[in-house]
Amino acid sequence: MEVQAIPASVAAILLPATAFIFIVGRVIYQLYFSPIAHVPGPKIAAVTHLYGFYYDAIRGGQYVWKVAQMHQRYGPVVRINPDEIHISDPEFYAVLYASGQERRDKVLKYTRQFGAPDSVLAAVHHDLHRMRRAILSPFFSKASVYRLEPVIQDKIDEMLERMEGFRLSRQPIPLFEMFAALTNDVVMEYAFARSDRRLAQPDFDPVFLNALTAASDMSHWVLHLNWILEILQSMPVWLARWFNPRIGKVLDFQESIKDQIRDIQNGTNRSNEKSSHRTIFHEVLDSDMPASEKQLERMWQEGMVVVGAGTDTTAWTLVVALVHIIIQADVRQRLEDEMRAAIAAKGHLKFSDLEQLPYLSACIKEALRLSYGLSARLPRVAPNQVLEVPGTTGLAIPPGTKVSMDTVLMHRHAQLFPQPDEFRPERWLENPRLDRYLVSFSKGARQCLGINLAYAEVYMALGAILGRFPVTDRGPRLQLLDNEASLRDIEIAGDMFLPSTKSGNKHIKAVFR
Repeated sequence: MEVQAIPASVAAILLPATAFIFIVGRVIYQLYFSPIAHVPGPKIAAVTHLYGFYYDAIRGGQYVWKVAQMHQRYGPVVRINPDEIHISDPEFYAVLYASGQERRDKVLKYTRQFGAPDSVLAAVHHDLHRMRRAILSPFFSKASVYRLEPVIQDKIDEMLERMEGFRLSRQPIPLFEMFAALTNDVVMEYAFARSDRRLAQPDFDPVFLNALTAASDMSHWVLHLNWILEILQSMPVWLARWFNPRIGKVLDFQESIKDQIRDIQNGTNRSNEKSSHRTIFHEVLDSDMPASEKQLERMWQEGMVVVGAGTDTTAWTLVVALVHIIIQADVRQRLEDEMRAAIAAKGHLKFSDLEQLPYLSACIKEALRLSYGLSARLPRVAPNQVLEVPGTTGLAIPPGTKVSMDTVLMHRHAQLFPQPDEFRPERWLENPRLDRYLVSFSKGARQCLGINLAYAEVYMALGAILGRFPVTDRGPRLQLLDNEASLRDIEIAGDMFLPSTKSGNKHIKAVFR
């Protein structure tokens, strides 16, 4: 039997009609038959991801504010896209980001944004994440940080000497670049027993920081259109270098990590013999993890994630803290009085001593609140558990549903933090219960691995700066180049995975005068 070709005129009608029927069917399903159709929210958000794409990719990280408006209209539980629910109730945070044996999986799409799909950060399933994390956790434990405190102190001393040079020359200090050089040198020395010595470079060598910023700026595009990252990763190295010299520097860094891993695997690397500690690669290779977990391709991704996560967010917290401390004379004076009394009693203050200073701790918590850590939503899936938000009825969340919360709305919750834009350390002294709502490092079984190292860097760096350059100095004092511009430059404007600022840059400068 001869098959007749469909006339072009008929095809021209059938194809659009089929597409129309598919779209209408999809809309009807999402609005009335989806497992989360009962969750309130804008109808347009329920039927298409393009709504969130517009506000995040096109408008530059503005969906976080749109979601906040949804909560004002619909309540603490809202549907923000066809397959994701967002929660604004602070009490639910510990339920969603649970500890212990509660299973919480990640969402595959959200683990593919930064080109490290085999790292602990990108482990989708609960058990895989637990296995990978178990090897690295002791390396970043509080005890390990205390033991390796001299590594951190050496880098802070180097930063202080650079600041002394700026004091003598009266040249502006690029705060974000300086603190990122510090945190990058620390995390590399800590994890790899070597560093790129960015603190020693005249401009603090911000290449890696700039690469992180570029990745942040692209994060929403890559989240929705992952093929963009696949194209970039498939480029030949020479083409990537020509396309963007900064990418070339990052590729050089990747190759140096791979070389170090190969040398350790071959027994030719001696970096740990010259160092006071082993590297994370020694820990992984000497573990009882399956051989597939020790492959070069996976391990270099782990190294990149450790350095990336340990560079930007901690540096930004230091910037936010120092800007507010410099501007608010009463805060700075109270801090220096507390430091002076502690030094008189104990002499040199170690990390464990600084942690005990209540007002310094309050300032650091307030800086963490206003620097946010990651601003992105962090969806989780409870594969075998129905989740219920306290105080709601008829809004049970079925197993397997993507549910998210975020640091921005948590840290700006007006009932917890009145006047959320104000830097007011006293709030933490007046209400110690607020500690449970500080989620800069997330919470639960997937909390940031580097939390203890980050706290050590922030406490020790701020303590060192306040001790070395007190406001009571008779000579030049550390000030901001422009107070109003600096405040504008640290104020959050949107969510680009990392917080974006209203001015569009983070180039805050301080000066001795």
